[in-house]
Amino acid sequence: MSFRGLWMFLVAVLVSVSVPAVSLGAGEKPSPEVQILITTGGHGFDAEGFYGMFRAMPGIRFETIELPKQADVLRPELRERVDCLVLYDMVRELPSGARENFVELLRKGIGVVSLHHNLGANRGWDEYRKIIGGKFIFEACEIDGESYKPTPWAHGQRLRVQVVDRQHPITEGLSDFEIEDETYGRFYTAPGIHVLLRTDHPQNNPIVAWTTQYGASRVVYIQFGHDRGAYDNPNYRRLVHRAILWASGKLNP
Repeated sequence: MSFRGLWMFLVAVLVSVSVPAVSLGAGEKPSPEVQILITTGGHGFDAEGFYGMFRAMPGIRFETIELPKQADVLRPELRERVDCLVLYDMVRELPSGARENFVELLRKGIGVVSLHHNLGANRGWDEYRKIIGGKFIFEACEIDGESYKPTPWAHGQRLRVQVVDRQHPITEGLSDFEIEDETYGRFYTAPGIHVLLRTDHPQNNPIVAWTTQYGASRVVYIQFGHDRGAYDNPNYRRLVHRAILWASGKLNP
């Protein structure tokens, strides 16, 4: 093979293994610029794969903080420079002062997208389940008069996902899909959430994605996001991207 032929072959290989960017649907306009703040802490993850997902999203600029040590960032004035919070931490609890600041921020209004293990964050702060609309159960308890056992989980499962609301801006144009991810058994979901996605996996809670409202903030929760089985799934990338845009109030019709 000539040098030119070898070079072209290597370029083709590199292109073939690169992770595709989030693509626009038919008739969609280019995405607006959105500034997001990603929270981490309390749970390990594949940083390269996770952040690579956001780098591939058109129009998304992001910064990160680690909780609880940078919890003082979550103040009402944050909304002046950030459009949406992407919550990917599983911090056991926020300091009491930070809780009040966080609630005030949400009451004033900022986009919120909660992903995967964030369902288990702030386990001792009861208000948090009202903020994101759900709760991973670590110890047997009673919520709103209903008994819950600890939520089981299992890695490396293949889940079939059904789109419940095909008209919602987040899921519009999204077909039913499959994803390899971690299952979460029965967990608490708040009354009044708007269900977007379900699964029929026998080891998983039936509801896997929803929207809710807290104060003036639009909130989205998506169960998926354990590792590259999710990060590299184009349906998941599109779902997270559109969730950010919708929560920020910037999703094009």
